[in-house]
Amino acid sequence: MRRPGDKSSGLRIMKNSLASWTIAHFAVDMSCFYILYRGVEQLYAAMSWTHWQEMLAIAILLYNVLAFGLQIMFGALSDRFPKLEKIIGIEGLDCMLVPLIIIWISQGSIASWTSMIIAAVLNAAFHVGGGVNVIRRSAGKMAPSGIFVSSGALGVITGTIYGASGHGALLPVFIVLIAIIMVFLTTDNWAQDLIMYYEREEKGDKLVAPVREYMRFNVLRAGSLAAVICLFFAVFIRSYAGFIWPLGFEKTGMLIILPAAASCLGKALGGIIADRLGAVETATVSLVLSMVLFLTGNGSWFMMGLAIMLFNMAMPITLCGLVAAVPENVGFAFGLSTLALLLGYILFTTGPADISDPAHLMVFLGIAAVALIAAALKRKYK
Repeated sequence: MRRPGDKSSGLRIMKNSLASWTIAHFAVDMSCFYILYRGVEQLYAAMSWTHWQEMLAIAILLYNVLAFGLQIMFGALSDRFPKLEKIIGIEGLDCMLVPLIIIWISQGSIASWTSMIIAAVLNAAFHVGGGVNVIRRSAGKMAPSGIFVSSGALGVITGTIYGASGHGALLPVFIVLIAIIMVFLTTDNWAQDLIMYYEREEKGDKLVAPVREYMRFNVLRAGSLAAVICLFFAVFIRSYAGFIWPLGFEKTGMLIILPAAASCLGKALGGIIADRLGAVETATVSLVLSMVLFLTGNGSWFMMGLAIMLFNMAMPITLCGLVAAVPENVGFAFGLSTLALLLGYILFTTGPADISDPAHLMVFLGIAAVALIAAALKRKYK
């Protein structure tokens, strides 16, 4: 048990909790995309229906709208009701067993769509609860948030491949059960700390307000609103650019997991490096280098993998920037970032199908993202 003032014990608990939430993030995203592809995709593909791909596209769009769009609502509610913040992530993980069991029992039309919708809602709840948990325990650093979000990309590609292969749900269920046990064993102290935080906050004890200490950089003097707007559009631009990114090589064999692996590594490294070198410096250099590699990669899978990794390093920086801009509304800030991601995806699905010059567009988007991030984040504390 942790003793008061035992910093080494507190640091160990924080690391164990981060590892648990990161594994849980992988488990949740894997489960959701397993359900989507084991259910809806397999259902309509088996029918040999001419328009089955359109139905899959509709299902993916609905999933994204629920999983990403609802996070801002869950985040606002968790900010308003502290007790909800304490349980929303854990219950989002626990209840993921329900849609997994449904799709395990039946892959019919009703079961496929029902399990997909339930999974999407639970995904939104988990992301807010887990993300806010990690942020509150990050001790003012960006690395934990980057590590937490990084595992989602691997979960998505793993669930997609496993579900599209038609396997049963035993493996996803097992992984979710492992994640549930790990989170249960490492979040009990956090739950007690959160209750104490709000109780002492009401009494005016500012020394126990970890979110207010969560600033490695200052927000522009123009105010928090300007920073939020800039960062929101930076995330939106990055989201859209990520979807239109031309790889220049065929995703065959093991290369099918390259974009996800590069994205995972980039998000994790982005927070770690930003804590050491500074947020603006890391975001600027990584985005510029990613554009250079994109233009000079000549379709090389290795060069494109590096470019994707560098491109994703700004992700935890923009997330933490939003939190720093509105530290009293951590859940809402987290939801804003995912709303921007959703809008980028919607623009991709509704925009022009064929872009005549993706290279120039990507460079323009990269420069715009750099400018917006630099405008929002002034500097880190020296």
